[in-house]
Amino acid sequence: MNRIALWLAAAALGVGLTACVPEFQNALEGGNPADPALIGNWSAKSGGDDAMLLDIAVKGDGVSVILRDPKGGAEKLEFAGRTAEVNGTSYISLTPIDADAMGVGDVKVGYMIFRYEADGAGFKVWALDGQAIAKAIENGQLKGTVTGSGTDTTPKVSASADEIAAFFATPEGQAAFAAGDPGDTLILTRAKP
Repeated sequence: MNRIALWLAAAALGVGLTACVPEFQNALEGGNPADPALIGNWSAKSGGDDAMLLDIAVKGDGVSVILRDPKGGAEKLEFAGRTAEVNGTSYISLTPIDADAMGVGDVKVGYMIFRYEADGAGFKVWALDGQAIAKAIENGQLKGTVTGSGTDTTPKVSASADEIAAFFATPEGQAAFAAGDPGDTLILTRAKP
């Protein structure tokens, strides 16, 4: 299963954040906090994985993203967050509304950050490579901590929104979003009502 589907599936199943998911204390800022192009209902698919449904709406000064089972199951997971545009690149920062659903109880869960861009009538979405973020922390390019090793590496970024934006403006920052294979890219297409 690819990185994005693994993260979202783990969240949707309530099994907690996977070890390799970079967790950011702060969301990215800049530009419209609720990109109107993303608002609506989407079918999200990557590689050979089953599709998920995403309902994206304006909520407060940002967005709400609800993950639903396309087969009509009652389970859903809601995220809050915001969109941002930094140096012409679009991002969405998301954190779960219900930390219990992520298996962490009263512990505050940080943000997952994704890069996205228009692709015809839909969008392509890329997740971050946890190993690349861990390396950036270890090299002093981002403030944060890294625990574990190998596939159990857990990067937690404490950098400010401005510091995160500055890192993403570097070649290393953009390479951290590079898909390892086409299955690492999530494709959003408008869902039929």
